[in-house]
Amino acid sequence: MPAYAVTSLPPAAERAINAFGGNAARIAILGYVMEHEGSGVSEIAEGTQLAVGTVKTHLSALVALKVFTPDPAASVPYADRRGRRTRYSVNTEQLLKQYRQLGKLLGVAGNARSKKPSTSD
Repeated sequence: MPAYAVTSLPPAAERAINAFGGNAARIAILGYVMEHEGSGVSEIAEGTQLAVGTVKTHLSALVALKVFTPDPAASVPYADRRGRRTRYSVNTEQLLKQYRQLGKLLGVAGNARSKKPSTSD
């Protein structure tokens, strides 16, 4: 069995990493929904060239992280949705919060000093 690294990152850092996915599929979904606000699962799958199951998995994680907002909300009983398909939009505040947290983790957050370009090549 392979051994996996166990990190000692704080939960906020883990959430930030998960929000940005650490994989191309989640980044593609984030980018697509940023450009096509209010898209449904099949539209996202078609626009990103990902399988519907893959999109559903990542959407579920992004909703749990509060980066995406579903309409209607998951709390609305299925019978009350009256055939409406769920549409997704980006919770920009939460996305920026996760982005800043990831920047802190990488040491490049907010007050990062810009280095002067080196003249010696």
